[in-house]
Amino acid sequence: MRLRSLRLSSQQGLDWLNFFVANLQTAFGPFIAVYLTSERWTQGEIGLALSAGTITAMVSQVPAGALVDALHNKHVAAASAIVTIIASCLLLVLFPQRLPVMGAEILHGFASCMLNPAIAAITLSLVAARMTQGGEPGELGRRLGRNASFGSIGNALAAGLMGGVGYAVSARATFFLGAALALPGLLALRAIERPKLRIPDAAAAADPDDAGTQVTASHSVLSLLRDRRLFAFAVCAALFHLSNAGMLPLAAGRVTREAPQQAELIIAACILLPQLVVAVLSPQVGRLAETLGRRPVMLVGFAALPIRGLLLATSSDPWLTVLFQMFDGVSGACFGVMLPLITADLTRGTGRFNLCMGFFGLAVGAGATFSTTLAGFAADRSPQLAFLILAAAGVACVLMVWLLFAETTPRDTVRRRMPSVRRARG
Repeated sequence: MRLRSLRLSSQQGLDWLNFFVANLQTAFGPFIAVYLTSERWTQGEIGLALSAGTITAMVSQVPAGALVDALHNKHVAAASAIVTIIASCLLLVLFPQRLPVMGAEILHGFASCMLNPAIAAITLSLVAARMTQGGEPGELGRRLGRNASFGSIGNALAAGLMGGVGYAVSARATFFLGAALALPGLLALRAIERPKLRIPDAAAAADPDDAGTQVTASHSVLSLLRDRRLFAFAVCAALFHLSNAGMLPLAAGRVTREAPQQAELIIAACILLPQLVVAVLSPQVGRLAETLGRRPVMLVGFAALPIRGLLLATSSDPWLTVLFQMFDGVSGACFGVMLPLITADLTRGTGRFNLCMGFFGLAVGAGATFSTTLAGFAADRSPQLAFLILAAAGVACVLMVWLLFAETTPRDTVRRRMPSVRRARG
Protein backbone atom coordinates (compact mmCIF):
# COMPACT_ATOMS: atom_id res chain seq x y z
CA MET A 1 0.00 0.00 0.00
CA ARG A 2 2.86 2.34 0.83
CA LEU A 3 4.48 1.81 -2.59
CA ARG A 4 1.17 2.45 -4.29
CA SER A 5 0.82 5.73 -2.41
CA LEU A 6 4.33 6.77 -3.41
CA ARG A 7 3.59 6.08 -7.07
CA LEU A 8 0.40 8.09 -6.86
CA SER A 9 2.27 10.95 -5.21
CA SER A 10 4.90 10.89 -7.94
CA GLN A 11 2.27 10.93 -10.69
CA GLN A 12 0.51 13.86 -9.05
CA GLY A 13 3.82 15.64 -8.52
CA LEU A 14 4.57 15.29 -12.23
CA ASP A 15 1.11 16.67 -13.04
CA TRP A 16 1.68 19.76 -10.90
CA LEU A 17 5.26 20.19 -12.10
CA ASN A 18 4.00 20.48 -15.68
CA PHE A 19 1.25 22.82 -14.50
CA PHE A 20 3.52 25.29 -12.69
CA VAL A 21 6.35 25.16 -15.22
CA ALA A 22 3.79 26.16 -17.85
CA ASN A 23 2.90 29.14 -15.66
CA LEU A 24 6.51 30.25 -15.76
CA GLN A 25 6.93 29.72 -19.49
CA THR A 26 3.77 31.74 -20.21
CA ALA A 27 5.49 34.87 -18.89
CA PHE A 28 8.08 34.49 -21.65
CA GLY A 29 5.44 34.12 -24.34
CA PRO A 30 3.60 36.91 -26.15
CA PHE A 31 3.46 39.04 -23.00
CA ILE A 32 7.06 39.99 -23.82
CA ALA A 33 5.85 41.43 -27.11
CA VAL A 34 3.16 43.43 -25.30
CA TYR A 35 5.60 44.59 -22.63
CA LEU A 36 8.35 45.63 -25.03
CA THR A 37 5.86 47.27 -27.40
CA SER A 38 4.65 49.36 -24.45
CA GLU A 39 8.32 50.28 -23.89
CA ARG A 40 8.37 51.57 -27.50
CA TRP A 41 10.44 48.82 -29.04
CA THR A 42 9.94 48.25 -32.78
CA GLN A 43 8.84 44.88 -34.16
CA GLY A 44 12.31 44.32 -35.57
CA GLU A 45 13.92 45.01 -32.18
CA ILE A 46 11.46 42.69 -30.46
CA GLY A 47 12.23 39.99 -33.02
CA LEU A 48 15.96 40.34 -32.34
CA ALA A 49 15.41 40.14 -28.58
CA LEU A 50 13.33 37.00 -28.92
CA SER A 51 15.92 35.54 -31.25
CA ALA A 52 18.64 35.99 -28.60
CA GLY A 53 16.89 33.41 -26.44
CA THR A 54 16.17 31.01 -29.26
CA ILE A 55 19.76 31.21 -30.56
CA THR A 56 21.03 30.39 -27.08
CA ALA A 57 18.64 27.47 -26.84
CA MET A 58 19.63 26.34 -30.31
CA VAL A 59 23.35 26.12 -29.59
CA SER A 60 22.80 24.66 -26.10
CA GLN A 61 20.29 21.93 -26.92
CA VAL A 62 22.61 19.07 -27.87
CA PRO A 63 25.20 19.58 -25.10
CA ALA A 64 22.40 20.15 -22.60
CA GLY A 65 20.73 16.90 -23.66
CA ALA A 66 24.00 15.02 -23.32
CA LEU A 67 24.50 16.59 -19.88
CA VAL A 68 21.04 15.53 -18.70
CA ASP A 69 21.76 11.99 -19.97
CA ALA A 70 24.99 11.98 -17.96
CA LEU A 71 23.37 13.27 -14.75
CA HIS A 72 21.98 10.52 -12.56
CA ASN A 73 19.76 12.99 -10.67
CA LYS A 74 17.39 14.55 -13.19
CA HIS A 75 15.63 16.41 -10.37
CA VAL A 76 18.67 18.63 -9.84
CA ALA A 77 18.72 19.56 -13.53
CA ALA A 78 15.01 20.45 -13.46
CA ALA A 79 15.27 22.47 -10.23
CA SER A 80 18.29 24.44 -11.45
CA ALA A 81 16.50 25.30 -14.68
CA ILE A 82 13.37 26.51 -12.87
CA VAL A 83 15.39 28.79 -10.57
CA THR A 84 17.30 30.21 -13.54
CA ILE A 85 14.11 31.00 -15.45
CA ILE A 86 12.66 32.74 -12.38
CA ALA A 87 15.81 34.87 -12.19
CA SER A 88 15.62 35.76 -15.88
CA CYS A 89 11.97 36.73 -15.47
CA LEU A 90 12.90 39.18 -12.70
CA LEU A 91 15.85 40.55 -14.69
CA LEU A 92 13.58 41.28 -17.63
CA VAL A 93 11.04 43.20 -15.60
CA LEU A 94 13.48 45.14 -13.42
CA PHE A 95 15.76 46.27 -16.26
CA PRO A 96 13.84 46.74 -19.56
CA GLN A 97 16.87 48.07 -21.44
CA ARG A 98 18.44 46.37 -24.45
CA LEU A 99 21.33 44.55 -22.77
CA PRO A 100 19.44 43.22 -19.70
CA VAL A 101 16.54 42.05 -21.88
CA MET A 102 18.97 40.19 -24.13
CA GLY A 103 20.61 38.70 -21.03
CA ALA A 104 17.26 37.57 -19.66
CA GLU A 105 16.40 35.92 -22.96
CA ILE A 106 19.78 34.16 -23.05
CA LEU A 107 19.33 32.82 -19.50
CA HIS A 108 15.83 31.66 -20.34
CA GLY A 109 16.97 29.96 -23.54
CA PHE A 110 19.73 28.05 -21.76
CA ALA A 111 17.54 26.99 -18.84
CA SER A 112 14.67 25.87 -21.08
CA CYS A 113 16.86 23.47 -23.02
CA MET A 114 17.73 21.81 -19.70
CA LEU A 115 14.23 21.83 -18.22
CA ASN A 116 12.22 20.14 -20.94
CA PRO A 117 14.56 17.13 -21.39
CA ALA A 118 14.80 16.74 -17.62
CA ILE A 119 11.02 16.59 -17.24
CA ALA A 120 10.80 14.17 -20.17
CA ALA A 121 13.44 11.94 -18.56
CA ILE A 122 11.57 11.96 -15.24
CA THR A 123 8.41 11.03 -17.12
CA LEU A 124 10.15 8.15 -18.89
CA SER A 125 11.42 6.78 -15.59
CA LEU A 126 7.96 6.90 -14.00
CA VAL A 127 6.42 5.12 -17.00
CA ALA A 128 9.20 2.53 -16.91
CA ALA A 129 8.52 1.84 -13.24
CA ARG A 130 4.84 1.36 -14.02
CA MET A 131 5.59 -0.96 -16.95
CA THR A 132 7.81 -3.18 -14.81
CA GLN A 133 4.84 -3.61 -12.48
CA GLY A 134 2.41 -4.70 -15.19
CA GLY A 135 1.35 -1.48 -16.89
CA GLU A 136 -0.55 -1.60 -20.18
CA PRO A 137 1.09 -1.04 -23.59
CA GLY A 138 0.84 2.55 -24.77
CA GLU A 139 1.37 3.93 -21.27
CA LEU A 140 4.02 6.39 -22.47
CA GLY A 141 1.72 8.04 -25.00
CA ARG A 142 -1.01 8.46 -22.39
CA ARG A 143 1.40 9.88 -19.81
CA LEU A 144 2.85 12.36 -22.32
CA GLY A 145 -0.66 13.38 -23.24
CA ARG A 146 -1.36 13.97 -19.54
CA ASN A 147 1.80 16.07 -19.26
CA ALA A 148 0.69 18.23 -22.17
CA SER A 149 -2.83 18.50 -20.75
CA PHE A 150 -1.68 19.77 -17.35
CA GLY A 151 0.82 22.06 -19.02
CA SER A 152 -1.87 23.58 -21.19
CA ILE A 153 -4.19 24.07 -18.22
CA GLY A 154 -1.36 25.85 -16.43
CA ASN A 155 -0.77 28.00 -19.49
CA ALA A 156 -4.44 28.86 -19.74
CA LEU A 157 -4.85 29.84 -16.10
CA ALA A 158 -1.58 31.76 -16.10
CA ALA A 159 -2.61 33.62 -19.25
CA GLY A 160 -5.90 34.61 -17.65
CA LEU A 161 -4.23 35.78 -14.45
CA MET A 162 -1.42 37.59 -16.24
CA GLY A 163 -3.79 39.22 -18.67
CA GLY A 164 -5.97 40.44 -15.82
CA VAL A 165 -2.97 41.71 -13.87
CA GLY A 166 -1.54 43.38 -16.97
CA TYR A 167 -4.86 45.09 -17.63
CA ALA A 168 -5.51 46.15 -14.02
CA VAL A 169 -1.93 46.97 -12.98
CA SER A 170 0.69 47.03 -15.75
CA ALA A 171 2.40 44.84 -18.34
CA ARG A 172 5.44 44.74 -16.04
CA ALA A 173 3.43 43.16 -13.21
CA THR A 174 2.78 40.05 -15.30
CA PHE A 175 6.42 39.01 -14.95
CA PHE A 176 6.41 39.33 -11.17
CA LEU A 177 3.31 37.13 -11.14
CA GLY A 178 4.95 34.59 -13.46
CA ALA A 179 7.98 34.27 -11.19
CA ALA A 180 5.77 33.87 -8.10
CA LEU A 181 3.63 31.17 -9.72
CA ALA A 182 6.72 29.10 -10.53
CA LEU A 183 7.78 28.62 -6.91
CA PRO A 184 5.22 25.84 -6.24
CA GLY A 185 6.78 23.99 -9.17
CA LEU A 186 9.84 23.35 -7.02
CA LEU A 187 7.61 21.81 -4.34
CA ALA A 188 5.92 19.63 -6.96
CA LEU A 189 9.33 18.44 -8.14
CA ARG A 190 10.21 17.37 -4.60
CA ALA A 191 7.04 15.25 -4.48
CA ILE A 192 8.25 13.11 -7.39
CA GLU A 193 10.02 9.98 -6.19
CA ARG A 194 13.60 9.61 -7.41
CA PRO A 195 13.73 6.98 -10.19
CA LYS A 196 15.35 3.67 -9.29
CA LEU A 197 16.15 2.90 -12.94
CA ARG A 198 18.81 4.60 -15.00
CA ILE A 199 17.62 6.02 -18.30
CA PRO A 200 18.86 3.13 -20.51
CA ASP A 201 16.98 0.67 -18.29
CA ALA A 202 13.97 2.96 -18.16
CA ALA A 203 13.88 3.26 -21.94
CA ALA A 204 13.90 -0.50 -22.27
CA ALA A 205 11.32 -1.02 -19.56
CA ALA A 206 8.98 1.43 -21.24
CA ASP A 207 8.52 -1.22 -23.93
CA PRO A 208 8.46 -4.84 -22.74
CA ASP A 209 9.72 -6.05 -26.12
CA ASP A 210 12.96 -4.16 -25.53
CA ALA A 211 13.36 -5.16 -21.90
CA GLY A 212 16.41 -7.24 -22.71
CA THR A 213 18.16 -4.52 -24.67
CA GLN A 214 21.66 -3.81 -23.39
CA VAL A 215 23.39 -0.50 -23.84
CA THR A 216 26.67 -1.10 -25.70
CA ALA A 217 29.30 0.96 -27.44
CA SER A 218 27.37 0.53 -30.69
CA HIS A 219 24.71 2.86 -29.30
CA SER A 220 26.90 5.85 -30.02
CA VAL A 221 26.07 9.28 -31.29
CA LEU A 222 27.04 8.15 -34.79
CA SER A 223 24.60 5.23 -34.71
CA LEU A 224 21.83 7.61 -33.70
CA LEU A 225 22.71 10.00 -36.50
CA ARG A 226 22.47 7.18 -39.08
CA ASP A 227 18.72 6.91 -38.53
CA ARG A 228 17.01 8.72 -41.41
CA ARG A 229 13.85 9.14 -39.34
CA LEU A 230 15.83 11.32 -36.94
CA PHE A 231 16.65 13.84 -39.66
CA ALA A 232 13.18 13.66 -41.19
CA PHE A 233 11.51 14.56 -37.90
CA ALA A 234 14.16 17.21 -37.19
CA VAL A 235 13.29 18.93 -40.46
CA CYS A 236 9.58 18.65 -39.61
CA ALA A 237 10.24 20.22 -36.20
CA ALA A 238 12.24 23.06 -37.75
CA LEU A 239 9.53 23.82 -40.31
CA PHE A 240 6.83 23.58 -37.65
CA HIS A 241 8.48 26.26 -35.54
CA LEU A 242 9.48 28.33 -38.53
CA SER A 243 5.76 28.58 -39.17
CA ASN A 244 4.53 28.70 -35.58
CA ALA A 245 6.97 30.67 -33.42
CA GLY A 246 6.48 34.05 -35.04
CA MET A 247 2.70 34.01 -35.35
CA LEU A 248 1.56 34.89 -31.84
CA PRO A 249 4.21 37.55 -31.10
CA LEU A 250 3.37 39.10 -34.46
CA ALA A 251 -0.34 38.99 -33.69
CA ALA A 252 0.34 40.39 -30.21
CA GLY A 253 2.14 43.39 -31.63
CA ARG A 254 -0.69 44.02 -34.08
CA VAL A 255 -3.30 43.74 -31.32
CA THR A 256 -1.33 46.20 -29.17
CA ARG A 257 -1.44 48.76 -31.99
CA GLU A 258 -5.09 48.11 -32.90
CA ALA A 259 -6.49 47.97 -29.34
CA PRO A 260 -3.88 49.32 -26.90
CA GLN A 261 -6.32 49.65 -23.99
CA GLN A 262 -7.38 46.01 -24.19
CA ALA A 263 -4.16 44.43 -25.42
CA GLU A 264 -3.36 42.44 -22.26
CA LEU A 265 -6.87 40.96 -22.08
CA ILE A 266 -6.94 40.04 -25.77
CA ILE A 267 -3.48 38.47 -25.67
CA ALA A 268 -4.50 36.53 -22.57
CA ALA A 269 -7.50 35.22 -24.50
CA CYS A 270 -5.21 34.34 -27.42
CA ILE A 271 -3.28 32.09 -25.04
CA LEU A 272 -6.23 30.86 -22.99
CA LEU A 273 -8.38 29.49 -25.81
CA PRO A 274 -5.73 27.36 -27.55
CA GLN A 275 -4.47 26.05 -24.22
CA LEU A 276 -7.97 24.84 -23.39
CA VAL A 277 -7.97 23.10 -26.77
CA VAL A 278 -4.61 21.52 -25.94
CA ALA A 279 -5.89 20.38 -22.53
CA VAL A 280 -8.81 18.58 -24.17
CA LEU A 281 -6.97 17.16 -27.19
CA SER A 282 -3.61 16.09 -25.72
CA PRO A 283 -4.82 12.89 -23.98
CA GLN A 284 -6.68 11.95 -27.16
CA VAL A 285 -3.58 12.65 -29.26
CA GLY A 286 -1.55 10.35 -27.02
CA ARG A 287 -4.08 7.53 -27.32
CA LEU A 288 -4.52 7.94 -31.08
CA ALA A 289 -0.76 7.97 -31.59
CA GLU A 290 -0.57 4.57 -29.89
CA THR A 291 -3.45 3.05 -31.88
CA LEU A 292 -3.29 4.69 -35.33
CA GLY A 293 0.40 5.55 -35.42
CA ARG A 294 2.38 8.77 -35.20
CA ARG A 295 2.27 9.83 -38.84
CA PRO A 296 -1.54 10.11 -39.38
CA VAL A 297 -1.93 12.15 -36.21
CA MET A 298 0.88 14.48 -37.28
CA LEU A 299 -0.64 15.05 -40.70
CA VAL A 300 -3.94 16.19 -39.22
CA GLY A 301 -2.44 18.21 -36.39
CA PHE A 302 0.20 20.02 -38.42
CA ALA A 303 -2.32 21.00 -41.11
CA ALA A 304 -3.74 23.50 -38.60
CA LEU A 305 -0.58 25.63 -38.98
CA PRO A 306 -1.09 26.99 -42.53
CA ILE A 307 -4.82 27.40 -41.90
CA ARG A 308 -4.09 29.61 -38.91
CA GLY A 309 -1.54 31.68 -40.83
CA LEU A 310 -3.93 32.30 -43.72
CA LEU A 311 -6.73 33.36 -41.38
CA LEU A 312 -4.48 35.79 -39.52
CA ALA A 313 -3.44 37.28 -42.86
CA THR A 314 -7.04 37.89 -43.88
CA SER A 315 -8.22 39.84 -40.83
CA SER A 316 -6.63 42.17 -38.27
CA ASP A 317 -9.68 42.27 -36.00
CA PRO A 318 -8.40 41.68 -32.44
CA TRP A 319 -11.25 39.42 -31.35
CA LEU A 320 -11.20 37.38 -34.55
CA THR A 321 -7.53 36.82 -33.82
CA VAL A 322 -8.61 35.12 -30.60
CA LEU A 323 -10.82 32.71 -32.55
CA PHE A 324 -8.09 31.98 -35.09
CA GLN A 325 -5.86 30.92 -32.21
CA MET A 326 -7.95 27.76 -31.77
CA PHE A 327 -5.85 26.23 -34.55
CA ASP A 328 -2.77 26.88 -32.44
CA GLY A 329 -4.27 24.53 -29.86
CA VAL A 330 -4.70 21.75 -32.42
CA SER A 331 -1.15 21.94 -33.75
CA GLY A 332 0.31 22.55 -30.28
CA ALA A 333 -1.35 19.45 -28.81
CA CYS A 334 0.02 17.34 -31.63
CA PHE A 335 3.59 18.59 -31.46
CA GLY A 336 3.72 18.64 -27.66
CA VAL A 337 2.89 14.93 -27.45
CA MET A 338 4.77 13.80 -30.55
CA LEU A 339 8.17 15.30 -29.75
CA PRO A 340 8.99 13.19 -26.67
CA LEU A 341 7.02 10.20 -27.96
CA ILE A 342 8.93 9.98 -31.24
CA THR A 343 12.17 10.60 -29.35
CA ALA A 344 11.37 7.59 -27.16
CA ASP A 345 10.60 5.53 -30.29
CA LEU A 346 13.94 6.36 -31.89
CA THR A 347 16.09 5.87 -28.78
CA ARG A 348 14.36 2.99 -26.99
CA GLY A 349 16.94 1.06 -24.99
CA THR A 350 19.91 3.15 -26.18
CA GLY A 351 20.40 5.60 -23.32
CA ARG A 352 20.39 8.50 -25.80
CA PHE A 353 16.94 9.89 -25.04
CA ASN A 354 17.98 13.36 -23.89
CA LEU A 355 20.70 13.66 -26.50
CA CYS A 356 18.05 13.04 -29.15
CA MET A 357 15.74 15.54 -27.42
CA GLY A 358 18.59 18.02 -27.62
CA PHE A 359 19.06 17.35 -31.32
CA PHE A 360 15.37 17.97 -31.96
CA GLY A 361 15.57 21.02 -29.73
CA LEU A 362 18.34 22.32 -31.97
CA ALA A 363 16.01 21.98 -34.95
CA VAL A 364 13.20 23.67 -33.01
CA GLY A 365 15.49 26.52 -32.01
CA ALA A 366 16.68 27.04 -35.57
CA GLY A 367 13.13 27.22 -36.86
CA ALA A 368 11.97 29.52 -34.06
CA THR A 369 14.96 31.84 -34.47
CA PHE A 370 14.36 32.40 -38.15
CA SER A 371 10.61 32.63 -37.57
CA THR A 372 10.67 35.50 -35.06
CA THR A 373 13.35 37.42 -36.93
CA LEU A 374 11.79 36.92 -40.36
CA ALA A 375 8.28 37.70 -39.12
CA GLY A 376 9.45 40.80 -37.27
CA PHE A 377 11.20 42.40 -40.22
CA ALA A 378 8.54 41.29 -42.72
CA ALA A 379 5.86 42.81 -40.48
CA ASP A 380 7.63 46.18 -40.60
CA ARG A 381 6.75 46.15 -44.30
CA SER A 382 3.42 44.29 -44.23
CA PRO A 383 1.85 42.15 -41.47
CA GLN A 384 -0.19 40.28 -44.09
CA LEU A 385 2.99 39.33 -45.96
CA ALA A 386 4.56 38.09 -42.73
CA PHE A 387 1.60 35.82 -41.94
CA LEU A 388 1.57 34.45 -45.50
CA ILE A 389 5.28 33.60 -45.27
CA LEU A 390 4.68 31.75 -42.00
CA ALA A 391 1.70 29.92 -43.52
CA ALA A 392 3.87 28.78 -46.43
CA ALA A 393 6.33 27.27 -43.95
CA GLY A 394 3.40 25.39 -42.42
CA VAL A 395 2.48 23.95 -45.80
CA ALA A 396 6.07 22.79 -46.24
CA CYS A 397 5.91 21.09 -42.83
CA VAL A 398 2.79 19.12 -43.76
CA LEU A 399 4.32 18.08 -47.08
CA MET A 400 7.45 16.92 -45.28
CA VAL A 401 5.44 14.65 -42.98
CA TRP A 402 3.42 13.29 -45.90
CA LEU A 403 6.29 12.62 -48.30
CA LEU A 404 9.37 11.83 -46.22
CA PHE A 405 8.54 10.97 -42.62
CA ALA A 406 8.42 7.23 -41.85
CA GLU A 407 6.26 5.73 -39.11
CA THR A 408 8.10 5.17 -35.81
CA THR A 409 5.44 3.31 -33.82
CA PRO A 410 6.83 -0.08 -32.69
CA ARG A 411 5.05 -2.79 -34.67
CA ASP A 412 4.43 -4.95 -31.64
CA THR A 413 2.76 -2.03 -29.89
CA VAL A 414 0.34 -1.63 -32.78
CA ARG A 415 -0.41 -5.37 -32.80
CA ARG A 416 -1.11 -5.37 -29.08
CA ARG A 417 -3.36 -2.32 -29.27
CA MET A 418 -5.39 -3.04 -32.42
CA PRO A 419 -7.47 -5.95 -31.03
CA SER A 420 -8.89 -3.70 -28.34
CA VAL A 421 -9.60 -1.01 -30.93
CA ARG A 422 -11.48 -3.51 -33.11
CA ARG A 423 -13.51 -4.69 -30.11
CA ALA A 424 -14.38 -1.10 -29.25
CA ARG A 425 -15.52 -0.42 -32.80
CA GLY A 426 -17.45 -3.67 -33.04
